[in-house]
Amino acid sequence: MQLLRTLLWLALYAASCLAAAAELEVITLKYRSAEQLIPVIRPLVAPGGTVSGMQNQLILRTSKSNLEDIRKVLEHLDALPRRLMIYVRQEAEDARARRGAELRGSLGSGAVVGNQPPGQERRGVTARIYDSRGASDDHITQQLQVLEGNPATIHAGQSVAVPAQTVTRSVNGIMVTDTVVYRDFATGFDVVPRILGEQVLLDISPRRETPAGNLGGAGVQRAVTTVRGRLGEWFELGGSSRGASRSDSGLFGDAAGMHGDTLRIWVKVEEIK
Repeated sequence: MQLLRTLLWLALYAASCLAAAAELEVITLKYRSAEQLIPVIRPLVAPGGTVSGMQNQLILRTSKSNLEDIRKVLEHLDALPRRLMIYVRQEAEDARARRGAELRGSLGSGAVVGNQPPGQERRGVTARIYDSRGASDDHITQQLQVLEGNPATIHAGQSVAVPAQTVTRSVNGIMVTDTVVYRDFATGFDVVPRILGEQVLLDISPRRETPAGNLGGAGVQRAVTTVRGRLGEWFELGGSSRGASRSDSGLFGDAAGMHGDTLRIWVKVEEIK
């Protein structure tokens, strides 16, 4: 018990000595904000010290030697932010395929197969095999200038008229009115870039919205990620794919169809000098 009290007293004495030796320093930042630098500086503060701040003021309470070390680090961190141009390319591909076989003809008087008019006598069957394919591409590239370490947002799109109904209740009953509303569909991204030597670290969230159907539905693709890549080079963030198939069988033939769409997202960051 006596040993425990002794150790507790020594710990309190060491803490009081550290508090007495600690110095309070307010550092005015030139180019960065305190919110940007506090997460970087906090691990460098000696045990028992503190760091806080707001806007362009950084407040440190630590030992004199530790304060000098942090000042040297700030000389490199509190530098003029580099100007960057960020490019985001979203590639949407829509592929469709349809194949099948079809029979047309007449088996005898009054018996009709396909589009043969009734009342005509014709014997024989005609077979047709078809295979059709189609594809469409929709590539969107957006660019945005931003200072290193600062958040930026760009969104562009269109407003689409969508049919809607409003229901009102009165003493005469319920009235349903057909109206038209406009819904916005946007494509863009939110990003925070940071430079690490010849590489760039991105906290990025690209988003793509497209109309779907006639009732105001929307197709939405979105990604939220942190990635690293080389300055001046395109690199892929990710993508998505979706597919569906359908087949029909009947007296006059068989048919099958396939539909699929793919989205790929690429990004490139260049320094503006």
